[in-house]
Amino acid sequence: MAAVAITLTIETDVLAVRAEVTVPAGDDRLSLARVGPSGVATFVRGYDAATVAAGVVVIRDFEAPVGVPLSYTATTWNATTPGTTNVGSASITVPIADDCADTWLTDLVRPTNTQQIVIQALPELAYAVPVGVHDILGRRTPIVSGDVANTPTFELAFLTDSDDSREKARATLGNGVPVLLRSTPATGIGSLYFAVTGFSEQRVVPDGLVPDRRFVVAAVQVDRPDPGLYDPIPPATYDVVNQTFATYAALLAGRSSYDALLYHYAGGEASDVVPWPPVDV
Repeated sequence: MAAVAITLTIETDVLAVRAEVTVPAGDDRLSLARVGPSGVATFVRGYDAATVAAGVVVIRDFEAPVGVPLSYTATTWNATTPGTTNVGSASITVPIADDCADTWLTDLVRPTNTQQIVIQALPELAYAVPVGVHDILGRRTPIVSGDVANTPTFELAFLTDSDDSREKARATLGNGVPVLLRSTPATGIGSLYFAVTGFSEQRVVPDGLVPDRRFVVAAVQVDRPDPGLYDPIPPATYDVVNQTFATYAALLAGRSSYDALLYHYAGGEASDVVPWPPVDV
């Protein structure tokens, strides 16, 4: 069994863990999993058993929990020769700037929509319990049949301060897939996956032409979606590249590799899986 080389770094624009995994010659499958303090192992989205070529494979974990130690394990093998695997591991902690302020709204499909937000309110987590209460004649106490408590519903209010962050928030909440709220465990939230059941976009200054908005989200906590679903869509498109670089020479000078071109976040615009109606027609 050969050792698999794995190098971990942090991409600060979307607070993702970037893994560079060197796949040994002869292998054509790769899985990458991480384990945090809970001890629960989970695959990085899109890499539970990905088909790859030998050499360096760049993977981004956009859902990496923040402020806790993480251990990543890469496993490679050849699909036609089962039973022979190669393994490598590395550890990293996603840094936080501030326990209370470093909170991220993470889009599982369009990583360029991921952004740091300011939470204004998350007053409670409401746990409903499926229960039946049966009153009995001649008896003071009822007969109660109950079940385990459901995951909580809650209302989240957060602020945005620019048109770009407003559009990113609207895209993330309206893309029709679960959303991840990431924060340090010190906030009492940690990593919370939720389904949006409705949201409102409110003007902070009702009669003023300022971009500041207050989003109020009705949501329910859900399990982490299967890592084989909702593969992250690269942020770069042909239209973006065409508008950014006047010539191919300028493209070569501006980006060191195809990977750097594909996943360049600076200046990225909000992206919808299903576009909203245009506002200029």
